[in-house]
Amino acid sequence: MDNRGNDASDKAYLKVKNVTKNFGTFTALKDISLEVFEGEFVCFLGPSGCGKTTLLRAIAGLDIQSAGSVSQGGKDISNLPASERDFGIVFQSYALFPNLSVADNVGYGLVNMRSNKADIRKRVDELLSLVGLNDQGDKYPAQLSGGQQQRVALARALAMSPGLLLLDEPLSALDAKVRVHLRHEMKELQRRLGVTTIMVTHDQEEALTMADRIVVMKDGVIEQVGTPEEIYRHPATPFVAEFVGTMNFLKASKGEGGQVLLGGHALSLSDREKEKLNGKDILACVRPEDIAVRNVDQATDNSFEATVKELEFLGSFCRASLNYGDGESQIAADFSINLVRDKGIEEGGTIRVALPENRIHIFSQG
Repeated sequence: MDNRGNDASDKAYLKVKNVTKNFGTFTALKDISLEVFEGEFVCFLGPSGCGKTTLLRAIAGLDIQSAGSVSQGGKDISNLPASERDFGIVFQSYALFPNLSVADNVGYGLVNMRSNKADIRKRVDELLSLVGLNDQGDKYPAQLSGGQQQRVALARALAMSPGLLLLDEPLSALDAKVRVHLRHEMKELQRRLGVTTIMVTHDQEEALTMADRIVVMKDGVIEQVGTPEEIYRHPATPFVAEFVGTMNFLKASKGEGGQVLLGGHALSLSDREKEKLNGKDILACVRPEDIAVRNVDQATDNSFEATVKELEFLGSFCRASLNYGDGESQIAADFSINLVRDKGIEEGGTIRVALPENRIHIFSQG
């Protein structure tokens, strides 16, 4: 499952084809197909239990698939043990050896390959410098912060110059500020090295900021594959729309001329969304930040009056709960602090808002 088209298929570095994974009577992965290209940073994104870690472990050979195939660099690795696959892996728990120094942790795999000591020392020094820990080699893991330990784990995973780097929720154990800083460092390092990378995460912000493409998963299947902007701006399913970002789900009905009726208001749609109008039950979806207020008047397309029921201060913006139509229908809108001040928006007040047609998403049901 890939959005690059058939011409790119033969150039894929990693191919997962019709992979199914069963644990007894439970099916964790259901006929998964996916292609990852050389140098890409791909995120597997989804809630707990969606199958993202199981898929990563199948690629690594840590949990061999029940059916289907995995190939890397044109070689079928479907039944190879993990020790014979070309990857480095970083776990959420770091999995560092507490009795070994930082330098010895990083060079552990090179020692097992029986590389000579001078080459090991040189490679370890290079890697510690690469992750900003060149003065920490003699310390032990317990003497380092969580962010530093994760850097050591990353350096160890890169020591063997793997063709594929696998990251299993590598930042989830860190506090928020360290996580934001380290994800930027990891992405810059990945770009510099050009190593093909797959990261498992349940954090949508991590996926949106780090990935070249995101694979959104639910209940053992892939819901959508796309760039961060595609996933956010053009969700393929209601689940993706709800899981990635914040979305209003508004019950609507089919109108005339490719319009939908929402609370008594006829809304125009983009050509892309008009093609989806095939069912009786329709969900019209719009993100809170896409609701327009500036330069909106009665002549503005898709505009209507709404009452501000609640106004919640969230720092850099306010989230308004707006009542419209019969007064019972409600929609959330995000307004900047400047907009709230300039327009005098307050609870109990009335404002005219517009839903731009290129920001409305339609899901037909039944």
